[in-house]
Amino acid sequence: MEETPSVQKTAPRLTTLYFAMMTIGMGQTVVFAILPMLGRELALDEIIFSIPALGWEFAPREMAITSLSALTALIFSLAAPFWGRQSDRYGRKPIILFGLVGYTIGTLTFNGAAQVGLSGLLGGVGLYLLLLVTRVFHAVIMSAAMPASSAYVVDSTTLHDRVKGIGKLNAFNQIGAMVGPALAWFVGVHFLAPMYLQAAITLVAAILVWRLLPATSSHKARDPNAPRLSYFDPRFRGFILVGFAMFTMLGMVQQTLGFYYQDVLQLESVKAAKLFSVAMVISSAAMLVSQFVVVQRFKGLPIGLVKLGLPFSLVGYLIIANADTLPLLLSAMLFFGLGMGMAGPGYSASATLVVEPHEQGALAGLMGSAAGMGFVVGPVVGGFLYRWQPSLPYWVASGVMLFVMVGVLGLSRRLRDAVSDQNEVVKK
Repeated sequence: MEETPSVQKTAPRLTTLYFAMMTIGMGQTVVFAILPMLGRELALDEIIFSIPALGWEFAPREMAITSLSALTALIFSLAAPFWGRQSDRYGRKPIILFGLVGYTIGTLTFNGAAQVGLSGLLGGVGLYLLLLVTRVFHAVIMSAAMPASSAYVVDSTTLHDRVKGIGKLNAFNQIGAMVGPALAWFVGVHFLAPMYLQAAITLVAAILVWRLLPATSSHKARDPNAPRLSYFDPRFRGFILVGFAMFTMLGMVQQTLGFYYQDVLQLESVKAAKLFSVAMVISSAAMLVSQFVVVQRFKGLPIGLVKLGLPFSLVGYLIIANADTLPLLLSAMLFFGLGMGMAGPGYSASATLVVEPHEQGALAGLMGSAAGMGFVVGPVVGGFLYRWQPSLPYWVASGVMLFVMVGVLGLSRRLRDAVSDQNEVVKK
């Protein structure tokens, strides 16, 4: 009979899972680092949608580029709950493997479509639609890995060490987020070289997970007739809302900062991509400091990390909104990284305290879906606001963060009461 591995036995093997999540982090940020400039190289910002018979025309400009990321996030948010439920049903490891291999295949597919555009074989609306299709395919299959990985960590750690385990998972994801933009320097070889390299690394991670990561058996306790978890479940709906707000602002900023760097500093595409990659490395390094130093030493409910981190993010947004020099832009990324490095693990771990072990996969899917939906709304809103005024997305993000900080205070009280009630039940 397959057994859930003990914390002691699994802890060394979790390094394999951490490496896998690092490769996914690489893939996410290398795309952020080069997509704004790649989109302009493909002239996506010059596309005009028109219906001559109606005399209708629309030029989306940068929104045509940011919509690629928005669509990816939309598909992720729709697919993640499904894959989370499948990990509850079939086990974490098979779903993690499917997602990693799918990430590799999806990246290669998108690269092929982009190469068609760079070669001049297809352009305009036709190229845009081809890129959309490949991004949809990529998002459907890659979205399996993340909720299953989060649930795997919950399965393999004690309640006391859960926030540390999830913090490490996020930290290694951020190591990948830091390395990913560094790969953008290979645009000097070819614009798509960074993503080809990342796809190969992710395939290596899949092989390591297949060979080294033990399986878990928490899915065997699942009741097949149990109702599906809902976004509106009173146990965790507040966390869903907080996560949506946090990641909407994150998506809005990440998908417009590439343009902001290029326009504010008046740089050409390749130089802007390289400089923006440096800024993202700084942000990721700050996140690592938060996750390896603050999170690993934090005592108390994980929601406290959210309360601690959000003010740092707010300061980062305010600096970006007022920045007109490189030092200010880089310092803003430092504050932003410190804040998200604390708030991210706190958000991910908090809701796991209020559901059962066999519900953790479904919960991870819903939490990932909320984050993914944020990356749907954020880039689209950010691109729209950017057309009005380049600094407007960051002013809006600052205002939203103030409301989220107030909401988290009330959520913290409710979580503390819920955990206290659970402890009383255990004592009885």
